[in-house]
Amino acid sequence: MWPAGYILLQHSERLGRRGLAHEEWADRIPQTYRSSVLNMPARHGRVQEDMDCLANIKHYRSLIPMAQEKRKPIFELTSADGAIGNHSYAVKDAYKDFNSLAKTILTRLSS
Repeated sequence: MWPAGYILLQHSERLGRRGLAHEEWADRIPQTYRSSVLNMPARHGRVQEDMDCLANIKHYRSLIPMAQEKRKPIFELTSADGAIGNHSYAVKDAYKDFNSLAKTILTRLSS
């Protein structure tokens, strides 16, 4: 068995960017993943450029408990579930993020 990669989770964004403190921690992941998980020589680089990073999934804040309460994925929440206003945009973003992640995983598994 060989890992397909890793997922960077729950970063907060402001104006479409992660915070500086999060960036510093995130940029440690590629070399740690390669040396500790893959047992390969670490190479320096940023997480955005790392081919082992499958996806960056942001923190969807209040959508998570809403989805748990409704017993459905966050990307299937509707206005009837309470996903109105900005929540509806976050639901669409979640769908795009998880759809992209699923496609990336399928690509990795088939190669």
